[in-house]
Amino acid sequence: PSVMDVGTQSPGFREWASQRWASPGCEMVTVRYHGFKDLSTARNAGVPSPEFTCLGNKWRLRVFPGGYHSNSNEDMVGFNLYNLSDESIKISFGFCVRDSNGQEVAKKYSLVPKIFGPKPPVNEGTGYGFPNYINRSILMNFLVEGALIVNVRMQMTEPPKAPTVAFIPKNPFFKIMSSLSMNEDSSDIVFIVGDDEARDTAKTKAETSPATFYAHSFILKRCASQLEELCGSGGKDSSVFINDVRPDIFRHMLHYIYGGELAGSYLKANAKEIIDAADKYGISSLKLEAEASLVNATTISVENMMDHLLYADSKNCAHLKEAVMDFIVENKFDILQKVSFKDAPGTMISDVLAAVARVEPKPINDKGSDEDQLSVMRIVDLRERVHLKGLDVDGSRETLIAALKGKPMDWSMNV
Repeated sequence: PSVMDVGTQSPGFREWASQRWASPGCEMVTVRYHGFKDLSTARNAGVPSPEFTCLGNKWRLRVFPGGYHSNSNEDMVGFNLYNLSDESIKISFGFCVRDSNGQEVAKKYSLVPKIFGPKPPVNEGTGYGFPNYINRSILMNFLVEGALIVNVRMQMTEPPKAPTVAFIPKNPFFKIMSSLSMNEDSSDIVFIVGDDEARDTAKTKAETSPATFYAHSFILKRCASQLEELCGSGGKDSSVFINDVRPDIFRHMLHYIYGGELAGSYLKANAKEIIDAADKYGISSLKLEAEASLVNATTISVENMMDHLLYADSKNCAHLKEAVMDFIVENKFDILQKVSFKDAPGTMISDVLAAVARVEPKPINDKGSDEDQLSVMRIVDLRERVHLKGLDVDGSRETLIAALKGKPMDWSMNV
């Protein structure tokens, strides 16, 4: 149990092991009034304990060595307990005095539960206790090296009422934005997407047949500037034809631009086509989300690693390229015998060296320069640092490192 001290502890004061109140749902705090015999015996001269916490509320105990008000008889010591919290609480409570052996020598408990109201603004308010707790002359025999030791025990008699949970609608911004998507009345751009002859014959007609989409130039300008640039100033009277993206991919891309999210299953099934479209039309965050889905769903092997490497290089998918580099380092002997690198991208050597450096042990005292740390840092960490600088996180390892070197960064930022 918690122990609160009032006054200065005497040199000969001996600690003893306090016993917990065994009843369920109860809590106990021990208050030790050192130098009790020297406390004022004037009526109403209450000596306060430090503030303490029990049953979730804040409390204070006052001992009145000379009694308080007219409720105390002559030569009687009183105790009063005060609720210092802003919430009322209904409890059973009691006080117990212990001697130097830790034995209970005087105790009193409330016969009925009491409701302690919230603390008023200017004082401790009305407390509850026992004005005639024990005769002072008797109590003096139970002091421990001059200290009066009191256990304050409390038990909740009613479970606290759960606060009413207010219904608060979510911020409607994303719902409003989503409703603007495909809103023909308010739109100022029309896309005709799809070309049956150019589509994969394995796809359904619904996925490949040309479809009409409506959008807003002011939204595209901020969220997909390269897509907005295709539109010019023709408005609705001049439709924009797009033949290199499936209509269902374009529909999901617009949904994302207007604040929506793509289902994980759809990302996984269409990762490369989403990357292609997002890369072409400058939707970096969607591209990175699709890339992460592709990396998580892909099992890199000796047979397919070069295909993944060439694709990652062509689309600036640094995370996918790093996954291939890690595979190469882990399987270097098998790859040397079976894979030709004549078509490998020119930046591959630096990427492989970075992957090797990440797994090689470094001397204990060799922390390396900041530039050395950047050169071997994982793509996810480079992207996070570039994002903290307010820059575009899409790009190759070299692009990300150049961005970090080119602009000082406040590393104390906590975003």
